[in-house]
Amino acid sequence: MSNLLLFPIIIPLFFATVLMIFPKRLKLQRLIAAIAAGTTLIAALFLLAKVNADGVQAVTLGSWPAPFGISMVSDTLSALLVVTTSIITLFVVFYSFPTIGVKREQSYYYPAVIFLMVGVNGAFTTGDIFNLFVFVEVLLMASYTLIVHGGEKPQLRESIKYLLVNIISSALFVAAVAFLYSVTGTLNMADLAVKIPQIEETGILTVIAVLFLVVFGFKAAIFSLYFWLPGSYYSPPVPILALFGALLT
Repeated sequence: MSNLLLFPIIIPLFFATVLMIFPKRLKLQRLIAAIAAGTTLIAALFLLAKVNADGVQAVTLGSWPAPFGISMVSDTLSALLVVTTSIITLFVVFYSFPTIGVKREQSYYYPAVIFLMVGVNGAFTTGDIFNLFVFVEVLLMASYTLIVHGGEKPQLRESIKYLLVNIISSALFVAAVAFLYSVTGTLNMADLAVKIPQIEETGILTVIAVLFLVVFGFKAAIFSLYFWLPGSYYSPPVPILALFGALLT
């Protein structure tokens, strides 16, 4: 049961991979996408119950001790966010059946939605900042597919802005992670909480903090970094917009 926090990541990853095999079989795509979102929600609810009963759950992959191994951690907030993600994705999948259009459904729409859930759940569960970057890139790659899905002219025009902003912010993310590692020697979040207060030179920490603020400010479209959002968000269909507004921004 200690690996329960991995299930909301592994389950949609498996189903998303399966969905890519037969994109044209519409009924099967719908069924498997609904099963993927439903079983992920059940796993997330079990995880929330486990965390509520036994406290914080943590797994370090590959038998490497923290902070050297890949750590996945789930507390109550993390588990609640994973449950919320799974509920929203399940509702969006069902809402997509009558609204998104057969052409989009047969063009890898459901794999992209489920891969997006993989990235979001992974970002909420990781205990390591570099793996946070990895999962953010997974969800961004899925979002790149979804924002241009259908290939309508407004989508293609506005998606260029979306891609450029996210590529720049991802580059800044890598730079911030590299600076943080050079200063602290670790990227494990629990280890950082111990080591950062011991650092006397706070100037470099302020620079790193500002870099992270800019990175997540761009991705979350906070004032005054929201200039890219209105154009990018009016062009996709409503189910995709619901995913973007609820899970990405």
